[in-house]
Amino acid sequence: MFIDVKNLSKSYDNGIIKNDVLKNIDFQLEEGKICVVLGPSGSGKSTFANIIGGLDHANSGEVIVEDVNITKLNSTKLTEYRRGKVGFIFQFYNLIPNMTVYENIEIVENISETPMKIEELLELLGIADKGNSLPDQLSGGQQQRVAIGRALVKKPKLLICDEPTGALDYKSSKEILKLLTDLNNQFHTTIIMITHNLEISKLADKVIKLKDGKISEVINNRRRLSVDEVEW
Repeated sequence: MFIDVKNLSKSYDNGIIKNDVLKNIDFQLEEGKICVVLGPSGSGKSTFANIIGGLDHANSGEVIVEDVNITKLNSTKLTEYRRGKVGFIFQFYNLIPNMTVYENIEIVENISETPMKIEELLELLGIADKGNSLPDQLSGGQQQRVAIGRALVKKPKLLICDEPTGALDYKSSKEILKLLTDLNNQFHTTIIMITHNLEISKLADKVIKLKDGKISEVINNRRRLSVDEVEW
C-alpha cells in the first residue's frame, strides 16, 4: 500500500477551546491512483491532506507513505520527504510576480536531485511559448499550469491538490483536470485532490467523504470517467 493512515487524529487547542479537526481516520491508497476528498468547509479536508503531505502534524495516529512513517520524522527528515516525494498545487497559484514562468519553475528545479527539464515540462503543460512571460501576463488557467509545473518539475510520487480549480472558470477548470488526469496516466503519479465539486469525484479511483472530522463514506469507482464525460 502506497499510503496507509491509521487512527489519525488532529485537534487545535488555544487553552480555552479544543477543536477536534480529524477523529480516528483510517485510510489506504494504492500507488498511481487518484483519490478525491469531498466534504463541506470545516470538515477537515485540507488538514487531512496537509498531514499526508508533511505540512502539518498529527496529534496521534500514523501516516505511512511508501513504508515510511512520516509522523515519526524529525523536521529535517520531514523537509526531505516534502522535497523528494510530494508536489503541492493550491487554489491560489502563489507565483512570484516579478519572476518569469521559467524562473518560477526553476526555483524548485534547483532544489531537486533529479528534476525534469523545464523546456520539456513547459511543452507538456501546453505553455512552451510562455517561458519568458510574467504571471500577470497569463490567464488564470495558464498560471495554474505554471503552478502545476512547479510541483511536477521534481518528479514527485505524490501530488496533493487543494481545490486546484477553485479560482478558475469552467473551461479552464476542465483543461486543468484533463491535464492532471493525463499526468496521472503518463507518470503513474498518485494524486489526492480536495474539492467541493461532487462531479469531479467521478474522475477518481477512490472517493472519501469527510464530515465533522470523520470519514462518512468511502466510494471505489468501478470506472474513472474522462473529463469529457463529466459536466457541472
